[in-house]
Amino acid sequence: MKNSFVVAGTPMAGAPRQSAKTIVAMFAGLFLLSTGISGCFGMISGCFSSMANGEKQAQSLAVTMHQKMTNNDLAGIYDGASQRYKDAVTREKSDDLFSAIARKLGAPGDCKQQGFNMNATTSGTILKLTCETKFSKDATGTETFAWIKSGDQYQLLGYHIESEELVER
Repeated sequence: MKNSFVVAGTPMAGAPRQSAKTIVAMFAGLFLLSTGISGCFGMISGCFSSMANGEKQAQSLAVTMHQKMTNNDLAGIYDGASQRYKDAVTREKSDDLFSAIARKLGAPGDCKQQGFNMNATTSGTILKLTCETKFSKDATGTETFAWIKSGDQYQLLGYHIESEELVER
């Protein structure tokens, strides 16, 4: 077998011939990899559980945020936000946004979830929730919330809304 490589007894033309030690090492590596993968399945179920808990937490945070918006609790929104939110948005700009939403769209109502993401980083765990929201003044908008875990609680990291009514009214 000139210039062949044996994998599971099948020669491959054009590849250099490998020693038995190399083949044994490859199978040992595959074995370790496969046992590592099977060991990860327990972690995966834990990940799914964590994701489900994160999703419930994000939905609860959205309800709380909507309550603050309905009650015009602009101070509560800003004061309870993360430092990163405060570094990116002044108190005045934050208040202006939520005041414009209340004035043009009304109070937030039904929030139909469109997407969820959970990301654990060295900066903390971030929850991101996107909802199609109906507002009291016959308006709709797509809201995207982001929260970051600080200590044992989540704080607002970012808020974005897309709504034609917000621009047109």
